[in-house]
Amino acid sequence: MTLLDYLKNGYSYEKYIEKIEDQLEEQIELDDPKDYVQYYALNLQRMRRVHKTFKYNPVESNRVKNTKTDIKFLVISEGWCGDASQIVPVIDHLASDLNVELKFIFRDENLDLMENYKTNGALSIPILIGVTPNDEEAFRFGPRPAKGMEFLAKYKKDPDKYSKDDFHEDLQRFYNENHGQDIISEIIELIEDYQSDIQTKEE
Repeated sequence: MTLLDYLKNGYSYEKYIEKIEDQLEEQIELDDPKDYVQYYALNLQRMRRVHKTFKYNPVESNRVKNTKTDIKFLVISEGWCGDASQIVPVIDHLASDLNVELKFIFRDENLDLMENYKTNGALSIPILIGVTPNDEEAFRFGPRPAKGMEFLAKYKKDPDKYSKDDFHEDLQRFYNENHGQDIISEIIELIEDYQSDIQTKEE
């Protein structure tokens, strides 16, 4: 399958939320065999809150208004993923305001594609793929903003001094205090780089 095929078969943001709600109900009925119920429930609550409260700061609002692009957004995600619950509502706002198509696919149902989007060998999500009209990858973003990746690198380097709990606390604090602005900034920068490359090739 091509990237455009995945887009065609993907879920809208609303359908993505509905499927996660169905997955939560299924896990409850099965008596939570994977211990996922708490994560699905928490993340659904978080996604609704982030989506409802998100606002651009003045700088990013201006950048979004001045950005025109022909790419489409394809997101690989899962309902139990904490980073996804913070990031995908912001991506939905951005896609809507840029007037670009946005579709979601679930990682565990699309491991063949996910193999191409590993982060340091791991199947980390969410991953946003910018897809061109020619069915090529324009860019990728994820599985978290640069600051979050810095926290992870710090934990990986010396887990005795900077524990997993420290990592999660700092990451959650970052998401709460940053309010999605770095997500917007980094994705817009990727779009701008793509547009610049296109212009260079045309000159």
